Amino acid sequence: MTPAAAAVAFAVALTPAAELPTKFWGITPDVAEADLPKLKRKADTAVVLVHGLMPRPIRQGLAEAADPHAWQKPTGDLVKALAADADVFGFSYAQTGPVDSVVLSKGLRDGVAAVKAAGYKEIVLVGHSAGGIVVRRFVELFPDAGVTKVVCVAAPHRGSDWARFPDFTLPKTQQRFIRSLLPDVRETQAKGWECTADKCVQFGVVICKAGRIDGDGVVGVRSQWPDELQEQGVPAVLVGCNHFDAMKCERGVKAITELVQGKVVRWTPEQVEQARKALFGAEKKK
Repeated sequence: MTPAAAAVAFAVALTPAAELPTKFWGITPDVAEADLPKLKRKADTAVVLVHGLMPRPIRQGLAEAADPHAWQKPTGDLVKALAADADVFGFSYAQTGPVDSVVLSKGLRDGVAAVKAAGYKEIVLVGHSAGGIVVRRFVELFPDAGVTKVVCVAAPHRGSDWARFPDFTLPKTQQRFIRSLLPDVRETQAKGWECTADKCVQFGVVICKAGRIDGDGVVGVRSQWPDELQEQGVPAVLVGCNHFDAMKCERGVKAITELVQGKVVRWTPEQVEQARKALFGAEKKK
């Protein structure tokens, strides 16, 4: 991407979008979005699963609809594992605007409010890939929404180089969404974030790493567990799998389920430094 093209992509990525189509529903128990105000909880914990980018290179119009991902269905291994002691919900959204527009969508706010009104003791948001940005930003912007825990899986907090591909290689309908994941854009957004989520909100990160590469094939390790989360003491669990299998592979399902079901405690600076050495092989920069 040329500097001029990068500047245009940067500007487009930061341009607000109109309200995006979204869908918030009960996976198990099966509850349609329209019936959420009448929701009767069956467990004490509610888990909301939020997907990331779903590339639509052929049928690009599909990006304009809020379609669920395959692992957000009752037959998915992750849903089955979580449903053992929680009610599981899904959130999906159109991918035609910047990821930050998804965070601000009325659909997500209303869905979480309906879950809160149902009286759950714990509300956990789990976001994969760009969905990890969505859930993290949601608790930072709406600390009184009632969310008690956030789990980010292979999330590009500091962007992904995949977003640098030339326009002609990207689905036209999804270009604004993808460009909002540019490293420069995410860096700019991070500088303006209040990254000190209230300590009562438990926060865990699942880092995916494929083989010997520095990341999962889409997102680098340092982007999945950036400096600002390390400084907060947000713990990270390393899973050996690629980006696309994170929510489906046995190790990924196990790590996510354990974070959702257990108590996630902030790490001490010493624990963070130990994890940094294991992941990055170097001391934290002064």
